[in-house]
Amino acid sequence: MLLKVRLSVDSSPFTITTADNSARIVVNGVPTSLDQFRGTPYLQTDLRVSRPVLMGDRWTVVPFAEFFNLLNRNNPGANYIGNVASLPVPKAQAPAGKITDICTNSDCSATTPVHSLSQLGIPAGGLGDFFGPCTTVGIPLAVQLGVRVTF
Repeated sequence: MLLKVRLSVDSSPFTITTADNSARIVVNGVPTSLDQFRGTPYLQTDLRVSRPVLMGDRWTVVPFAEFFNLLNRNNPGANYIGNVASLPVPKAQAPAGKITDICTNSDCSATTPVHSLSQLGIPAGGLGDFFGPCTTVGIPLAVQLGVRVTF
């Protein structure tokens, strides 16, 4: 029996720019660098199981099963909001790109200070900002069965 496992882990970087896309934002007085923000790590586990069977002197039959995204993990990748105008920050901070607070409710009447850059990593959605984060889906578990015959 042959067993192969492949594990992929990647955390894609992204950059948040000012409202006019002319520069990167400033958080608590510190300018951010290019690709300083990191998205959710992309993690995928693939598995292949096969068993060679000898048929006579020259024939070999190898049935196999392949599992892609075995753990069925949602992988949104680096699809995060990349412009400060779309982030939930106070209206006075968005045009200048100088962020110190983030809104905690929809009308931005309550805010909380930004303590970590990860607070600004907000998913943009699988189909863009218009559809929202609910449409961000990963590659679901897939199974492939096959047979290889060598003669």
